Amino acid sequence: MLKKPDPSPDAAEQRRRAEERLREQRPETGANQTGADTQRLVHELQVHQIELEMQNEELQHARDTVEAALERYSDLYDFAPVGYLSLDREGAIHEANLTAASLLGIERSRLVKRSLGLSVAAADQPVFAAFLRKVFESKVRQFCEVTLPKEGKPPVEVRIEAAVAASGRECRAVVTDITERKQAEVDRLILSKLESTGILAGGIAHDFNNLLTVILLDLELSQALAPPGEELARRLEEAKKAALLARGLTHQLITFAQGGAPVRKAISLSGMIQESVRPALSGSRVRAEFSLAEDLWPAEVDAGQIGQVLRNVVMNARESMPEGGVVSVRAENVVLGSQEGPSLPPGEYVRVSIADQGGGISKELLPKIFDPYYSTKQRGDQKGMGLGLTICHAVIQKHGGAIVVESAVGAGTTFHLYLPAAQTLPGEEKTPAPEGCPRRGRILVMDDEEGVRDVVGTTLRRLGHHVELVADGLRAVEAYQSAKGQARPFDAVILDLTVRAGIGGQETIQALLKIDPAVKAIVMSGYANAPVVMEPERCGFKGALVKPFDIGKLRDMVSRVMAC
Repeated sequence: MLKKPDPSPDAAEQRRRAEERLREQRPETGANQTGADTQRLVHELQVHQIELEMQNEELQHARDTVEAALERYSDLYDFAPVGYLSLDREGAIHEANLTAASLLGIERSRLVKRSLGLSVAAADQPVFAAFLRKVFESKVRQFCEVTLPKEGKPPVEVRIEAAVAASGRECRAVVTDITERKQAEVDRLILSKLESTGILAGGIAHDFNNLLTVILLDLELSQALAPPGEELARRLEEAKKAALLARGLTHQLITFAQGGAPVRKAISLSGMIQESVRPALSGSRVRAEFSLAEDLWPAEVDAGQIGQVLRNVVMNARESMPEGGVVSVRAENVVLGSQEGPSLPPGEYVRVSIADQGGGISKELLPKIFDPYYSTKQRGDQKGMGLGLTICHAVIQKHGGAIVVESAVGAGTTFHLYLPAAQTLPGEEKTPAPEGCPRRGRILVMDDEEGVRDVVGTTLRRLGHHVELVADGLRAVEAYQSAKGQARPFDAVILDLTVRAGIGGQETIQALLKIDPAVKAIVMSGYANAPVVMEPERCGFKGALVKPFDIGKLRDMVSRVMAC
C-alpha cells in the first residue's frame, strides 16, 4: 500500500475542517461499532466529498472575485479620461478603449486592425510615423502631438505617449486630448499681445491727443485770423469738425490701455445713438431707420466709448451691404429676470438692437467674431485689423452690460447691446463766471511738447493774458518761485500731467503747494481716464483740461480757476 505524502498545512487545515463538518452532519454513535474498516473507508470518502465541495466553493468565490475585478478594470479601462491603444510596428490598432474610439470618432469595433495613421491629419503624418519608429527602436517612452480631424466636427489636438511592450511586437499608447490646453496657450498669447497693445495704445493716444490739440487750436486761431471768405471759412470749419471727430479714435486706443475704464455718467441715449449712427453711414448707399422708445430710460455710460461701439457695429453692418440696404436701429427698455436674456444680473436695462440686411454669419464663425485679431474681411480700404468687435465687447463688459449677436447665412445679423439703466438724469451743472472775474492775468504753462506749449500760449495771449512757457516741472517751480519773489505772482498755472524725461504735473503741484498753498493750478493731459484728471481737486488742482480741447474750453477753465 502506497504511503500518502505528508499533507501541506493548507491541506491539513482543510482536512480538519472537513472532518468537523462531517461530525456536525453525522455525529459519532459510539465506540463499539462493527465493520471498523468499512466505517473508516466511508468516513474517508465523505471527508473527501466535503473537501471537494469546499474547494468548489472557494473556486467559485475566487472566480466571482476575478470577474468583479475584471469588470472594474474594464470600466476603468473603457471610461478612462484618456484613450488607450495597443499598436503594432505599422501602427495598426490591436486594442482600444471607448475613450480612444471617441477621440478618433470611429466605433471601437471598426478600429481593430485599422491604422492609427489614417486618423492623423495629413500635415502631421510624418511626425506620427517618426514617433512610431522611435518607440520601437529606442524602447523608451516617446511622445508626439498631432491633430485628429473629425468629419463634421472641430479637429482634436492630442498628445500620444507610448512605450514598447515586453514582447517587443507591440506598444501601449496613451492618447490625451489637449485641445483646451492648446486653446489656453493661444488665449494667453493673445492676452499678452493685448497687454502690449494696451501699453502701446496708451502712448499713441497721448501723442495723438497732443497733435489734435495743436491742430484744433491752430484751426480756431486761423479762423480768427483769416480774411472774410466763404470758401476759406467753410474749409476751416470742415477741418475743425474732422479734428473733433478724430477724438473718437483715441477712445478705441484707450480701451486697450491701462486705466481704460469708462468715465460714466447718466445720459439720455436717444440723441447719442442718432449722432453716432448717421456719420458711420455717411457717403454710403446704406440708410438708417430708427425706432427709439419715447420713454427710453437714461443709462450711465461713457458717451465717447459707447458712441464708438455704435459706430463700430454700424460700420460692420455697412460693410456687409456693399450694394446698399437698411440698418434698423431700435432702442427699448427691458427688465431681465434671473433666467432670461444674456448672463446679466436681474434688473432694468436699455437694449439697443442694430440689424442689417447683409449676408449673415455662419454658425461656425459666429462664436469667433469677438476674438482679438479675428476678421472675415480682406485687408484694404476701410478694413480693420479684427479689433473692432473685440473693442465693443470689452467696452460693453466694462459698463456692466452685455453684447449678444444673432445671425444666419442669408438672413442678416443683429447685435443687441444691453446697458444698465440709470434711475434719473443728473441736473445740468452750470458754473457761471462770477461778476468781477478777472479778464486778464498772468498764466504759467508747462508742457514738454513744443507745439502744444506754443499754441496754448498763443491762444492765451489772444485772450488777453500774459503767458510764460516752460518745458518741465523743475522749470515751472523755478518760474513760479521767481515770480512770487518779484511780487508778480501767476494767477493760474497749467501743468501737463506727463512729461518725458522730466517732472510731470502731479509732482510739480506738490512742490508748488509747498511754495504757495493757494496756488491755482489746472492739470492738462491726453489721458482722459487718469485718476488725477477725473478727480483733480484730490491732488491739489482746481480743474482739468482733457486734450484735445478747443479755445472755448480753455477760456472757460482759465476764467473759472482764476475766479476761485
